[in-house]
Amino acid sequence: MSRFIANKGPAQVLAPTGSARRRLLRSVTAGVPRIGESWLHPYVGALIEKGPNWPWYRRLFARREARRINRANDTGIEHVCLVYDCGVCPLTYGDYLHFVMIMRYLGERGTGATLYLLDTDIYPLCRALMKDEEIEEFLQEMVKIGELLLPYPEVQTKRVHELQEVMEFVGSHKAYVVCGWRTRHRRTLFHHGFNIFNHLMASVPNELQDRVLLSSSDLAQVAPPVDAPSPRVAWHVRHSGKDPLRNLTTEEFLDLHEILRSHHPDHAILIVSDEAGCQHCSELVEEHQLGWTVFSKDYSESFL
Repeated sequence: MSRFIANKGPAQVLAPTGSARRRLLRSVTAGVPRIGESWLHPYVGALIEKGPNWPWYRRLFARREARRINRANDTGIEHVCLVYDCGVCPLTYGDYLHFVMIMRYLGERGTGATLYLLDTDIYPLCRALMKDEEIEEFLQEMVKIGELLLPYPEVQTKRVHELQEVMEFVGSHKAYVVCGWRTRHRRTLFHHGFNIFNHLMASVPNELQDRVLLSSSDLAQVAPPVDAPSPRVAWHVRHSGKDPLRNLTTEEFLDLHEILRSHHPDHAILIVSDEAGCQHCSELVEEHQLGWTVFSKDYSESFL
């Protein structure tokens, strides 16, 4: 088992991703005469770094990490730590909520856990597109979302400015760090949150799944009473300048709208998005005269 920090305190249990395997791989590739150090090892290393972009690797990585989390639970680990590193993970609700849902799973299992929001750096694209005030407001909202959706005495959301703060906690507790090697080396994790959560949920009974998944009661204290059309079908639509390749195209939006309308002819379509998303969709609805379509920002100013 690899270690996160071994200065003092009890031994910590960490995901064994990396260290010994990577040292072995380096010794093998770098040891090849003539081309090992100069070409083969850098080439193999570059392939490994591209791993998160390969769908098969993501599935394998998530399944393996979910097993390690469950194993840590079953062996009586004191605490589980999960770090959302804002320097390598974007300031986006969806990616962050995948981490929050992993925490809800741990909370329902009665496991002590902390979701660390590391703000040493800010994801470059977000830094380029957002003002300092917007970044700070978003970080504060991330903490509030964690506090609201994690109502478990054993689970908390904590904002930290240095990774060393996490290391110091792990150094004095019998703690498991999710994706420990990638966390320590500040590699991206947001690619894996959804898949890890899916694998965790697949391993438990339906009754526990129902408690983990969100319901209206989880949002009752912050959700304002609304007079939205009823019956309705809610549809989340993404439109953002952050990673715009993930946005729906106009053709995709129109096709999906037509599918929803054909399946729910007597329902209003409630588009759930942020201010930019609602504005973009409202322009499409007006341009194409889609009718009986309303927008979440007309009923609530907050994300939740």
